[in-house]
Amino acid sequence: MGLIRIAHHLKTARVRAVFLFDGPQDWQAFHKSAIMRQLPDVLYLSESNSNTIAMHRYRDYLGTSNDFVLLEFTETIHADALAALAGTVNGGGILFVFLPQQTTAFKNRLLATSTNFARIELIQPNTDLKKLTRELATATLPEAKPQNFPSNTQKAIIEAMIDLPGTCHILMADRGRGKSTTLGLACQAWIRNYRGRELVVTGPRPSAATTLLEHAAKSVRFVPWDKLLSEYNPQSVRLIIDEAAAIPMHVLQQLVQRFTVWAVASTVDGYEGCGRGFAIRFVEWLQQQRICKQHELTEPMRWSTHDEVEHWLNQALFMQAHHREIDTAVLTHSPTPTTYQDIHSSELSEADLQEVITLLLEAHYQSSPNDLRLLLDDPQQRLVLARRQSNIIGVIWYSVEGQLPPTLQQAIVDGKRRLNGQILPQAIAFYLQQPDVLRWQWWRITRVAVHDKVRRQGIGLELLKELQKLAQRAQIDALGSSFGASPEVLEFWRQSSYKIVRLGRKLNMASGYPNAILAYGLNDDVRELIDKLHHYCNAELDWRNHVDVNVSSDMYRIARAVLVGFAYGHLPFTEAQFAWNVCDKKYPIKASGVTLPGQILNVTEDLARLTQKYGYSSQQTMQNQLRQIAREYLELTR
Repeated sequence: MGLIRIAHHLKTARVRAVFLFDGPQDWQAFHKSAIMRQLPDVLYLSESNSNTIAMHRYRDYLGTSNDFVLLEFTETIHADALAALAGTVNGGGILFVFLPQQTTAFKNRLLATSTNFARIELIQPNTDLKKLTRELATATLPEAKPQNFPSNTQKAIIEAMIDLPGTCHILMADRGRGKSTTLGLACQAWIRNYRGRELVVTGPRPSAATTLLEHAAKSVRFVPWDKLLSEYNPQSVRLIIDEAAAIPMHVLQQLVQRFTVWAVASTVDGYEGCGRGFAIRFVEWLQQQRICKQHELTEPMRWSTHDEVEHWLNQALFMQAHHREIDTAVLTHSPTPTTYQDIHSSELSEADLQEVITLLLEAHYQSSPNDLRLLLDDPQQRLVLARRQSNIIGVIWYSVEGQLPPTLQQAIVDGKRRLNGQILPQAIAFYLQQPDVLRWQWWRITRVAVHDKVRRQGIGLELLKELQKLAQRAQIDALGSSFGASPEVLEFWRQSSYKIVRLGRKLNMASGYPNAILAYGLNDDVRELIDKLHHYCNAELDWRNHVDVNVSSDMYRIARAVLVGFAYGHLPFTEAQFAWNVCDKKYPIKASGVTLPGQILNVTEDLARLTQKYGYSSQQTMQNQLRQIAREYLELTR
């Protein structure tokens, strides 16, 4: 293909092209080699090619602008990477996407939607490349409007930022609209107009602020957010936060509360792995904390308004999904009863699939395009829908887990193996040293989402009851869920029959809360074990709050198993502290003749602080010594 010729022609109109390669491995390899020979500076990410950039590193390139991007998907299509890196391609550039050979519902969706848009080209072994090249290199393209830099809208925002220096300015827009450029130019203007505190920009990673720093011309410097929070005086800097949706919500809140934040910018359409729910909640919270002014940037700067790549991705990935138009009275006052449906996403109509994705986007802070791919392609991911007059008003997304191979079970308990998915059985088996749960069939509740028009009417709890009925009919052993344990989410689950069996000590980086695991048993044996784990968890929470714990025989059996997991496996010491405490109450360490560093069983700090506090050279050294002591103690108290 005459790729240089095509790119020159596209550049005259500032529009992009996408080439989707679908064919055998050898055929794809030939075309990848041809592209690399013909084009300079191709950003090449691959799922499997160790000589290129690993696909999971795609976030490192979010702040860049590229003329040519090549994405090589061999097993699965990484929808987040596709959406994110398409947004870094300049007008006149080309995105090359090499698709897995396996046919899936999500792959078919990409191919089917591509036919609706200009310059999204499907290339297969039977494609006439000479004809395609001729068409793309000579086609009449829409005329691009002359581009003013900065645009009038950008100038107006910069003026408002300088005129209102004490206001927090919010720039939320789709990718390619010039948010970072606007902020960079505003920083230059700030230095010209004001003196005083240093301007500092932070973001999820330095590369995310590349464009801002280029346009700021040394008027601002980048500081990682963790360094800001740990080392900087709150009065020492005036802060700009770029790509805010890629920073955990609780971190953003700390930054806003501690520093003078002059501006916040973010993409809100799912590119960053966060849903629209993030933008709504964060902006509402920010406006309660600071005097704010919101600015709109709607016209693309990186490409022409006639470019169709973004429209294709919006349709294919539901990047801007919204609720269908319906009479609110139908949802809120309808006498029609709520009906329920258990279904796989691939069986839904286009309208219903969009409604489900919209509910998930609005309800959860971490929804992303990969959710759609997972829902469509993985048969173990299913939905329970709540409907009124055919309108979807709520959804449970659940995953089928458990019944893991007997040959792997001990390795999982020891922490030596981890299987993809299988979150609940593996976490309980490892952290609580309970191999029985690996034999159970689980349904894990991934998300519960209810339409905002009918929230607080008990629909979420009714969905849980419906799932329980379905699970009983399917002879499932246990239901459960794992999530960041925020107070409002815990309050919802407290109204259900589910019991908390574990509350982690480390904060989840996304939610800012420790992870909780809840479970519900569907037969007597399973219920009995879940009850015991629930009592053990409550006792550990009492211990963390310095409440004295009475040790039962069931509690001791669980504690001893956990201590064995620390002594002979990979369980961290902090996960075994309470267990060792319980064992000490039953069989005192002093009486066994074993010596531990003073009070180390009662200091509820992380490994790094414990290592420092007790003078160990490293965490590994500390844990190795404590494991040896634990083995001696267990031998003496058998």
